[in-house]
Amino acid sequence: MAKWAIELGEHEITFLPRHSVKAQVIADFLVELPSDIIKQGETTVTRREMDELWELYTDGASSEEGAGIGLLLISPNGEEITYAIRLKFAASNNEAEYEALIAGLRLAKSIDVRQLTAYVDSQLVASQLNGRFKARDTSVQKYLELTKALTNTFASFEIKQIPRNRNKKADALSKLASLLYDHFTKKVMVEVLKRNSTEEDTLMATITTEE
Repeated sequence: MAKWAIELGEHEITFLPRHSVKAQVIADFLVELPSDIIKQGETTVTRREMDELWELYTDGASSEEGAGIGLLLISPNGEEITYAIRLKFAASNNEAEYEALIAGLRLAKSIDVRQLTAYVDSQLVASQLNGRFKARDTSVQKYLELTKALTNTFASFEIKQIPRNRNKKADALSKLASLLYDHFTKKVMVEVLKRNSTEEDTLMATITTEE
């Protein structure tokens, strides 16, 4: 727990427990988005941003404790939207990776993003979407077909594989949702130490004695 608190602290990630998945996730996204992004058409800046290139980072994690996905959507002006989603069904690592990408694509589409570049650390997902690998498993084939259908709705879409160290935020969010979800649904106190405990000011006790 302490390890993840330290790693997540530097990213300024706020975790809010969610008790619903699938379609409700997109609704929650829209509720939490800044008003200047949702209200399209009110300003030329907003319309231009929708036509410019957005970036999407996604990651999925699966373990004995459960499965979770993490999303990071970045607007052309650098504004970040982060989200952690707990999967309430059994999912392999590859399936979790696809779930993360699909949720990210649906989010981008729901706010009318036109041009999108997705970054994943899964070689399998990136290679299958780029046509270099074939999906042999029936479940993965269905995920691939759905993902391709979503990518075709964008005016411009590209997917790239990146090293895991360049996908730290999405990776941390997916692990948070898959491993630590039960802990964060309760009240958890997290404190950040700004300096080494041994460097704290020493409290000196002054003892006075009567003559």
